[in-house]
Formats: sequence, C-alpha cells, structure tokens
Amino acid sequence: MPLLEPTKELLRYLSANPGTRARIAAHPNRALLYAGAFFKPMWRELEQLRLTKHEIASKDLLPDVLQRINTPGQPFPNLLSWAKSLDNLLPWEQNGFVAWRALSGIYASNAIGAVSFYVGSGVSKTDKVFAATELPVLMRNPNVDSLTKDVLSFYQRCIQSGDTAINFGYIAG
Repeated sequence: MPLLEPTKELLRYLSANPGTRARIAAHPNRALLYAGAFFKPMWRELEQLRLTKHEIASKDLLPDVLQRINTPGQPFPNLLSWAKSLDNLLPWEQNGFVAWRALSGIYASNAIGAVSFYVGSGVSKTDKVFAATELPVLMRNPNVDSLTKDVLSFYQRCIQSGDTAINFGYIAG
C-alpha cells in the first residue's frame, strides 16, 4: 500500500528544509535512544526516571527535540505534533512507522559523541524504529564515540541473531 498524503507531506517538508533537518539533533553527548519495554514501554519508564535521575533528565530524547522545532505555515505547530498525527493513519507500518523512521534516522545521523541507550524486549527490525533505522544509521555515523560503537555492535549482534529480548541500557557519563 502506498504512503498516504499526510505522510508524504511530512516527508516532502523534511526533504525541502535542510535547516530543519539539521535541528533534529541532540546536543553533543546527550542523545538518548530507546526501544522496547521492560515492565512498561521504554518511553514511559524514561518519563518517570527523568523526574528523579539527573543522568537521564540531562539527555535529549527525539520527542523533546521535535517539540522544540516549530513549523510555521504547516498543518501542525511543531514536528512532534505532526509526527504524532500520523500515528493514527492506517496502515501504521506504511505511515506512522515510515515517518518515525525518517525523523529517527535524521536524529541518529546528527548524533555527536557519546550516545545513551535504554533498550528492552520486543526489539525487531519489523516493528521497532531503533532496530530498523537508528542502529544502522548510528553504525555509519563517524561522529559518535568508540564506546557508543561498542554498544551498537552488541545491539547489532542481538538483532542479527533474532534476539528480541535485548534488555540492556547504557547511559553515557
């Protein structure tokens, strides 16, 4: 099934606006990527941990970055609202998943220095942006540090072997 028009519209916007793409970035050494679940979805766990753990509260998550990027003259006030609106389109795999892959790929390609991870279970290429996009993009990113590359190699081996229960996090100091 082809992409629906709202998804195409976001992708066209990203393609036509290199300045916006450049802003889809964490501060150096502050990118935090997540996927899967431990006791609940990782993004929910991180919401709670950010309230009490400085080392996590100081990191930049993709939704935080997208919320700060205003999109004047577009159908939504910022990139986060725009991306979330696509989550309701069916089939999700050809719309929301594609949009999040594009945004996450840009975010991963713009990462600099140490990158942190919070990765649980249920992580596969077919349904998690981390495995499908962020991991391969970060592996090619020459601007991330060597320890990040080591952690990425572990995640890559898990994905390649079909192990979807990774359950391993790394918060860069």
